[in-house]
Amino acid sequence: MKFSSVIRKFTVLLALATLSLAVMNCSKKDDGGDPSPQGQIVGSWKFTNLFVKEGSSPEVDQFPIITAFLPCFKDIVIIFNANGTVSGTVPAACQGDVDDVVGDITQSKYELKGDQLILTDSDGQQSSMTVSFSGNTMSWTETDTDGGVTTTTRVVMTKQ
Repeated sequence: MKFSSVIRKFTVLLALATLSLAVMNCSKKDDGGDPSPQGQIVGSWKFTNLFVKEGSSPEVDQFPIITAFLPCFKDIVIIFNANGTVSGTVPAACQGDVDDVVGDITQSKYELKGDQLILTDSDGQQSSMTVSFSGNTMSWTETDTDGGVTTTTRVVMTKQ
């Protein structure tokens, strides 16, 4: 298994989680919701799975491994705001680890173009991944090829 690829993906996820350090927002009452992807993404989300598939190997859920080393990871909340910004909350127990891995990211924006979720950090760097929704879950899928081996990472989040 290519561990550096998993770490890189995990770092992107942690970067999103750090966005919440300064921002808390009130939630609106849900009126049944907007069925479009733009309407579905708005809200608070928690990580529930991190599947990695390398080459022809079976897909493996790395979430239990991550939470074994960093138990507070399961309590990180990512908030996609209707205005295209991302915020969230990081438990105090994760603060040092998150800051050590990705530093302090003060703001990020998101955009949905078809089935692509485009995240732009405060430095203007963009990450793009395929996004899909099923009920109260959202999945992000990203594929990288390195040295002829294709690695697919699928992050699953549950709406709170």
